[in-house]
Amino acid sequence: MTRIPDKVYWQAHRGGGAYEAPDNTMAANRYAWSLGGIPEADIRTTKDGVIVSLHDATPARTTTAPDSVKDRRISEFDFEETKDWDAGIKFDAKFAGEKIPAVEELFAEMKGKPERLVYLDLKDVDLRQLGQLIDRYGVNEQVIFTHNVQANCREMKQIAASVKSMLWIGGSAERIKQTYAQQARDLQFDGLDQVQLHLNANADNADWPYAIDREFLKLALAETSAAGVDLEVLPFRFDDRSIHMLLDLGIRWFATDEPARFLQCVHSWPGLDK
Repeated sequence: MTRIPDKVYWQAHRGGGAYEAPDNTMAANRYAWSLGGIPEADIRTTKDGVIVSLHDATPARTTTAPDSVKDRRISEFDFEETKDWDAGIKFDAKFAGEKIPAVEELFAEMKGKPERLVYLDLKDVDLRQLGQLIDRYGVNEQVIFTHNVQANCREMKQIAASVKSMLWIGGSAERIKQTYAQQARDLQFDGLDQVQLHLNANADNADWPYAIDREFLKLALAETSAAGVDLEVLPFRFDDRSIHMLLDLGIRWFATDEPARFLQCVHSWPGLDK
């Protein structure tokens, strides 16, 4: 992927599944791609070894799996059994017919289309099996593997050539700062191409909207940039003002649950080269 100076890049968290498209479906992936973003797929494994895209351990929240089985883990089902469930209709009737997708289906729609990238967030998958699947479809340069353990990011890059990696860091502001220092910076960003920081709201300071303070973000941006690593932020709540403040700091990588609304905020930024 060729970086364009000052371009704003963004990840559709769970494909945009919180508000704008059904969580972890092909419809969500296509939606993010259509807006120029990078969808995220959470990856798990079925009983018969199929790697699928599903955020939760069970199908209860996002699918029409019957009450008698919905609270069982996806690892207890063969992939064929999941095809009886609808993964779109609970979000909106217009998405009726969506299924829990196999990651192989996702890769098939990426193959030969280098502009289609994807984040793969590790939940429960054998990394070597994933690497073989990536190699088989030749989408190595289109995959950004992500996890909250840096060692897994490093291992995935060793297994599948040219795959990018991202360490995501969540929790309280203090925990994020500590993890960033101990897992990322002190290890000299080994095995990482990106670091993502979760931005929770700051209810105590009207001048700055996030619990992570502005000075820390400036420092992290400087340190990651010096190491050739992208700094990405995931603001769980945002508006024009908060996105503009982050852009003014120089941040150019974002993740969002609301792709369309996020883009509206970016397009209203006075600094955008229109």
